[in-house]
Amino acid sequence: MPTTFDLLKRLMKENGREYAPQYALVVVCMLLVAAMTSLSAYVLKYVIDTIFVHQNRTALVGITFGIVGIFVAKGFAAYFSEVVLGTIGNRLVAQTQKRMFEHMMKVDVAFFQRHSSSELVTRMSHNANAVRDMLNMVSLNLGRDLFTIIGLVITMIALDPILSAIALIGGPVAALSSRKMVERIKKATRSEVHSLSGIVQITREVSQGAQVVKSFQLENKMRVRMFDAIEAVQRLSNKMLRIGAGVNPLMETIGGCAVAAVVFYAGWRNLYHGDSPGQFFAFITALLMCADPARRLSRVQLSLATAAVGVRMMYELMDSPAREDEPPGRPELVIRNGEIVLRDVSFRYVPNKPVINGMSFSVPAGKVTALVGHSGGGKSTVFALLQRLREPDSGVIEIDGQAIADVSLKSLRHNISVVGQDAFLFEGSIIDNIRAGLDNATDEQCIEAAKAASAHEFIMSLPRGYENPVGELGAQVSGGQRQRIALARAYLKSAPIILLDEPTSALDSETEDAIQRELRNLTKGKTTLVIAHRLSTILHADLIHVIEAGRVIESGSHDELIANGGAYNRLFKLQFAKYLENKQPLAEAV
Repeated sequence: MPTTFDLLKRLMKENGREYAPQYALVVVCMLLVAAMTSLSAYVLKYVIDTIFVHQNRTALVGITFGIVGIFVAKGFAAYFSEVVLGTIGNRLVAQTQKRMFEHMMKVDVAFFQRHSSSELVTRMSHNANAVRDMLNMVSLNLGRDLFTIIGLVITMIALDPILSAIALIGGPVAALSSRKMVERIKKATRSEVHSLSGIVQITREVSQGAQVVKSFQLENKMRVRMFDAIEAVQRLSNKMLRIGAGVNPLMETIGGCAVAAVVFYAGWRNLYHGDSPGQFFAFITALLMCADPARRLSRVQLSLATAAVGVRMMYELMDSPAREDEPPGRPELVIRNGEIVLRDVSFRYVPNKPVINGMSFSVPAGKVTALVGHSGGGKSTVFALLQRLREPDSGVIEIDGQAIADVSLKSLRHNISVVGQDAFLFEGSIIDNIRAGLDNATDEQCIEAAKAASAHEFIMSLPRGYENPVGELGAQVSGGQRQRIALARAYLKSAPIILLDEPTSALDSETEDAIQRELRNLTKGKTTLVIAHRLSTILHADLIHVIEAGRVIESGSHDELIANGGAYNRLFKLQFAKYLENKQPLAEAV
């Protein structure tokens, strides 16, 4: 696991060159702040000795204006350093979020199955801010406070080296104590991030599953889960607060002992050796002015450890394999007819448990081919492999003789339209969801696609027509309406290859009949592969492949497979048993 220093080094390497001029300006401003702070302490010696001890009236005006100049310069330098650093920080957050999102667009589907949406939301917000916090702490705290302490220590040494040695003897004690606190706060911070992710997850579940929560009266259960998550964050926050709060008493105690020792020694020197009071007051002022930056600096290690957890989680995401980040120059997929061929394809999600095991079959160009069989046989996995959402462990998938593993991913997916049983809609308007099929489509093209999908009539009946919002996950439209919007999206894309994954399984019979007619229009003359559990939807398919345990065990038309009396015949009899027993016309079942 990378240390805080390793993470900081990587951040500086990735961002240092771009922001070098701005950081240089910040450093100059901080050096000026440190110099003015040190000078304000040193000049106190002359204020006391020249004005109050020697009663020099001539120096009064000059010293007064000099003090004003010191603090004006310090104020302007502090202002510019804070503004420039804040601007850099805001830009860093934006760039980090863009980089994280860009990387998420290049990972495969398996990544999103390993990481929950609530975790990714937390990382996008929390981790991006951690990058800014870490770099700003180094620049602001280490820069401003460290330079200030160095300047004040130089001033103290210039005034009295022996007093300086007495005052600084407590430094090593403070450093060792802070190191122990850092280890404790690292563990607490990691746990807090995961607890925050839990709050986001429960909120998302309640929002998206409100109907289920209310129907099954799960309010109390969700309340208990949420309160437990909130209380976990509260406990961790209190723990981090206690650890962080321990720094101040430690620094106050060490600082108080140092001041007491300095007062004792300086008083002894003044009483027995006649040292000037100006030197003592200047020294004690410099020592007291060290307290605030030293206190902030002592907390920097704790703060860096906290931010490092977020940065480390950000890099965990960024370093995950970008499997879809293809090198440029890959050949485009050229569709001539649209024939799909699988040759001895195997795939497994977990070792030693193949979902697809040496599968081979073809999908004729311009025809409708159906995949049937029991659940878990590998039908949906075939669709994932065809779109390269997953990569086969072995074997070859070809479209018109071109291995899809060798062509550009963009061109492959451009030539495939998918309509699934769960029509996913983005939050936004209906026309925005239809236009997702073709980015540069005009409103007229979107409307034509909606008409082809028989969606125009219901859309126009809505209060805002095509601009009507669909809500989160399409909650403001019915299941049949969502499916028609998805069909319109597929019509608009007009890809030569169509994948249909049980697109009517969740619909009532009347809606299913209407959408089946629209599907026939969509697939006319195109290479179509259909997953079907309800055999009534694929009786007229040109070719049917029966899949079992990751293999094709039968192929043929409906009539051929019935005549063979094999697995398809058994599935058919199982689904239409009551019609066959009563010798009713099959048309009533279809």
